[in-house]
Amino acid sequence: MHSVRFLPLFFALFLPALAVFTQAPRETGPAAPPQTQVRAVVDDYFGHKVTDNYRWLEDQNSPETRAWIDAQNAYTDSLLSKVPGREAVKQQLAGFLKVDSMGFPYVRNGRYFFGKRRAGEDQAALYMRNGISGQDELLVDPLPMSPTHTTSVRLANGTVDGKVIAYYIQQGGEDEVTPHILDVDAKKEFPDKFPRARYFGFAILPDKSGVYLSRVTAEGPRVFFHKMGTDTASDTEIFGKGYGPDKLIACTISEDDRHLIIEVHYGSAAVKTELYVKDLEKNGPVVTIINDIEATFSGDIIGDKLYIRTNWKAPKYRLMEADLKDPAREKWRELVPQSDAVLEQASFVGGRMALLTTKDVVSHLNVYDLHGKLLNEISPPALGSLSGLGGWWDSKEAFFSFNSFHVPTTIYRYDVATGKKTIWFQTKVPIQTDQYEVKQVWYPSKDGTKIPMFLAYAKGLKLDGANPTLLTGYGGFNAASTPEFSALAASWMAHGGVYAVANLRGGGEFGEDWHHAGMLEKKQNVFDDFIAAAEWLIQNKYTRPERLAIRGGSNGGLL
Repeated sequence: MHSVRFLPLFFALFLPALAVFTQAPRETGPAAPPQTQVRAVVDDYFGHKVTDNYRWLEDQNSPETRAWIDAQNAYTDSLLSKVPGREAVKQQLAGFLKVDSMGFPYVRNGRYFFGKRRAGEDQAALYMRNGISGQDELLVDPLPMSPTHTTSVRLANGTVDGKVIAYYIQQGGEDEVTPHILDVDAKKEFPDKFPRARYFGFAILPDKSGVYLSRVTAEGPRVFFHKMGTDTASDTEIFGKGYGPDKLIACTISEDDRHLIIEVHYGSAAVKTELYVKDLEKNGPVVTIINDIEATFSGDIIGDKLYIRTNWKAPKYRLMEADLKDPAREKWRELVPQSDAVLEQASFVGGRMALLTTKDVVSHLNVYDLHGKLLNEISPPALGSLSGLGGWWDSKEAFFSFNSFHVPTTIYRYDVATGKKTIWFQTKVPIQTDQYEVKQVWYPSKDGTKIPMFLAYAKGLKLDGANPTLLTGYGGFNAASTPEFSALAASWMAHGGVYAVANLRGGGEFGEDWHHAGMLEKKQNVFDDFIAAAEWLIQNKYTRPERLAIRGGSNGGLL
């Protein structure tokens, strides 16, 4: 429910701890939160009845739900408004949040397209820079689109000449978006109107004659071809018949615009994907690359070669090479075998191959030739998170980023040929990075499995059991929890707190086996791992129970 405000939630976990370590007297608030009405709905799942008492709250736009949200916010404010130190924390947090931010550039024909949010603005706008030293030119500003500034925009794709871009408009936190196409030079929208839906691919052909797109329909996900200047109701369905709403279908066009790549995902954290390719140059049929193996596959095309990252017979992933002239599975070649590190991403830039791997949840970014010879190693400046290398095969220019709990995001411009890096953008947050440190520890879970955990705190921390500690985790959907900058963590550490992130099973920290160890019938492992993390922090005198808080968002909220 996106109208529940963030700051009361932050203060709900931050300020009570602040009150503890400032020894402030406890304020007495209302006796209880507002009552939530029970309206039982019973579902029968194959003879097993399940009662849902609060389904009426799923309609976030109903007057009753809005009234419930307002009442909960008012109750929260009545408690937190009395907590000493709130204004100081609010001012500091605002200083961490109200800074200029910028995304990775999408480069086409010497034009750099990117999202940028200025300090004090609620949403990022789309900009273009003509040449690396050019002036930033505003293309699409979402702020006038909504009086409450809840509308956002993000880049979807662009043509190779940089003259046309596609972008999405999103209302609030909805999954659905509305695509738009912009003539960059004329600053004029194309007349084509696309339906609001969930899209998983939107690629404009280089001659601007049409768009290949994947969107979710009432029947399920489908891939369409849209001819420019026509009604979307007449779009041609290319792929997807028979797939229901439980699947996701993504599509993209290869860098040389010769092939359409289609991936079918069996769920959002798929344990199985299917891979298909269509030759656009010859307007050939959709060719099946793989669709009968319980494993994940993702493809990237360079010339006539298809490079496939997969966990098939390799739970930490490997890279295969297939010849598009004869892509039969038995003729695939293993280019990068599985190692003791998880292969997170393979990208092909500047005639090189860049591999992003994590070993023991620590990022490594290396550049190789296509024979596997190591050419350059991009080393992080501290314990934190590197992104993959983004760019184009026929350009030596690429970009990557680094950040950590105490290090705001820096985006680097990287010369693939020489290994030289320069700063493209650096987030200016008022935090003294050298006053903090990040440490990785390992602890045993209930069943003896060793679990890693990151700890971030001010240097010189005393292990006396008195440190306010905030423990979080995720543990699901094959998502790895690596050290990343956040205003919450920075503010917490600035006030003497320990910020702890446990790498629970169910995530992607150690590949597919680690993912499976925390899902479905093994979900209890996630909770055991989290409890063991709290016990370790207490046993090792980082904190004590009354000074330990836990939090989680989305899947982490299950904790």
